[in-house]
This record gives sequence, structure tokens and C-alpha cells, in this order.
Amino acid sequence: MTAFPIPRPAQSACEGFDEEQTHLFDSLAGILADEPTWKQRRTVFFQIIERLRKAFERNRQDPESRGDLPFMAVLPLHIGAILEKLGEEEIISVEQAAFYLLSIHPEHQQVADQWIQSDKANLKAMTKFIDTNPFYAALHQSYEQYSADPDDR
Repeated sequence: MTAFPIPRPAQSACEGFDEEQTHLFDSLAGILADEPTWKQRRTVFFQIIERLRKAFERNRQDPESRGDLPFMAVLPLHIGAILEKLGEEEIISVEQAAFYLLSIHPEHQQVADQWIQSDKANLKAMTKFIDTNPFYAALHQSYEQYSADPDDR
């Protein structure tokens, strides 16, 4: 499978983060970086996303929060921030491409899509990845639905 260079995003997902948020996303990227391959990172990334979702739901209970905002509205920002902080230079695997597709950064989405579409084996691997990872399949479907329906915002 051919490697595709990951362009630097035009705008950082971390702009406007306070010190606590910056530290959180530095830590999350560090946790992922400790895993040597994207096959191993996949499970860890799923756990991170689930913990972020639970924290989001707890925060929604706060009367000061915007309780009408769905988790899918912030998840791409969170994924983009984590991927930015990983600082990877190229996409080389289906697991990696799958998460880059969910990033807020159009640059991440485009390179992931290019990698997937560049080879029938990559496309087949992505289809299999979605079919064999129900957690990711649900995320991907929610992301696609949220992205396609501006009335949900």
C-alpha cells in the first residue's frame, strides 16, 4: 500500500484551546503515539472517543453548557486536534485513513480519501474495516449524517 503525504492543516484545531484543553489533547496524542502501529492505535482511539463522549454527556448536564449541541458536532474537532498533535507525515494504513476521514481538517479528509481511492486493495480494506468495526461504522455513519444535514447544527 502506497504512502500518501499528510499536508499540514491551514488552521489548527487547537486554536482557542485553553491550557487545560491543550494539555488534554497533548496527553491523548501521547497515549496514541505510545502504540507502535495503527492496528494497535485503533482500539486505543476507540477508547479515547468513548471517554470523550461520556465526558461530553456529563458536561451537557451543566446548565451553562450548550445542551443542544450533539457530540458529532465536536468529535471531528477532537479527532483533528489529536491527529495534529501526533504530527504524522504520511498515511500508510486503512486504520489510519479511517480516523483521518473523521478529522475536522479538510486536508486530513482529502488525503485519507485519496489514499483509499488510490488502490482497489485500499478500498476493499476500508470496506472490510467498516464491516468488522461496528463502533467505527456507527461513528462514520453519524459523521456522514451530521455532515450532510445542516439542519442538525
